[in-house]
Amino acid sequence: MTTLLHISDLHFGTEIPEVLATLKQQVQAMPVDAIILSGDLTQRARLHQFRNCRAFIDSLGNVPLLAIPGNHDISLWCPWERFFTPYRRYQKYFPTDFDRYGVISAQCGEACLVAVRSTRRYRHIHGELSSRQIDRVARLLKKAPSKALKLVVCHQPLHVTDQEDEADLVRGADKATPVWRAAGADGIVSGHIHQPFIVPIPPGQDVPSQRPMWAIQTGTTVSRRLRDNYPNAFNIISNQAQIFETAEIENPLGLNRPSWGAALWLYDFKSAQFLPYRQYWLK
Repeated sequence: MTTLLHISDLHFGTEIPEVLATLKQQVQAMPVDAIILSGDLTQRARLHQFRNCRAFIDSLGNVPLLAIPGNHDISLWCPWERFFTPYRRYQKYFPTDFDRYGVISAQCGEACLVAVRSTRRYRHIHGELSSRQIDRVARLLKKAPSKALKLVVCHQPLHVTDQEDEADLVRGADKATPVWRAAGADGIVSGHIHQPFIVPIPPGQDVPSQRPMWAIQTGTTVSRRLRDNYPNAFNIISNQAQIFETAEIENPLGLNRPSWGAALWLYDFKSAQFLPYRQYWLK
């Protein structure tokens, strides 16, 4: 059995202490097998912000971590460093063995995770997926065991639910989505827009297969940089049925024997707890 915790957009430097404390307490009480951190670890890529973020992640316990940098993790105020060594500070505290395409993969129990570095030193906000990255991710997805849950991790989203957010889609999303769906991806795990949702991604007209693929999005997990009144949030992705016993699970795909579910947890300031909001069967 495998349970994954998805957190994002921590923006250390703007963190809320009481939310940090609650997250730590609740995560330590959960059977988490791995943590996915989908970018924007810091607010301004300062060394002390990376250091504080690292200390917090380590305080959650000896849990494997798959992290990628977000656009806020590249220095905005130091052009020399931004151009020549954009990931130096990130790699110092979160060493990540990306290949030459900026891709890394990991097998966590019955889940296969493929993470792609979509940030660019010449873009402050909008990321980009190159054709080589798209092909590399697809090859890794095809190599994964057929029964595994296959997830792609990217900082900027490949799908949004509001038209106003379309400008924040990663550049190359229109090319990557059908390729990764055909390669077997079950979901795209992202952050960036600080809007939590879990929805199936509709196939485009150029996609012959109706194979389901999900957009698994979370808001900022611990920062005060909340957007449109969306609270702090994280996601739990698991094939352990007992994780979802506390609430009714939605089944928009009409699955008969679902094996994997995802739950969106939102922070409730009245009770000072993260509470399960909506839960879905993925596959």
